Amino acid sequence: MLFGKDEHDKLPEAAYSPAVTSRVYATVADKARRALAAGHSAVIDAVFAKPQERAVAAASAEILGVPFHGLFLAADLATRVARVSGRGRDASDADAAVARRQETYDLGALDWRRIDASGTPEETFARARAVTGQ
Repeated sequence: MLFGKDEHDKLPEAAYSPAVTSRVYATVADKARRALAAGHSAVIDAVFAKPQERAVAAASAEILGVPFHGLFLAADLATRVARVSGRGRDASDADAAVARRQETYDLGALDWRRIDASGTPEETFARARAVTGQ
């Protein structure tokens, strides 16, 4: 439990500081490396808005000599706002304000494959499979 909260409890603003965000991304990358080292596949799901966050994810696979498919799922603002506004009990704290704030992010060079995620989960999955050959 992070911050003494259940995964469905809203976290305090301090949970989104740059230092905490860095720690969370490092933890996610570490868990993925351990899964890969054990011979399993790993899917890591986060915003990955910064080039260095994406680089760490790719490096985790490269260190172990396994394939990496960086997929950046994207949908228009209206779709994202509708989705987060319609959530019930969910592990994400993202709401409409967060979705709107994401519009201002400078993603830098995006070398991951951009996937249209505006449709159904099944459509998004099919698009991801098509670009990864899986």
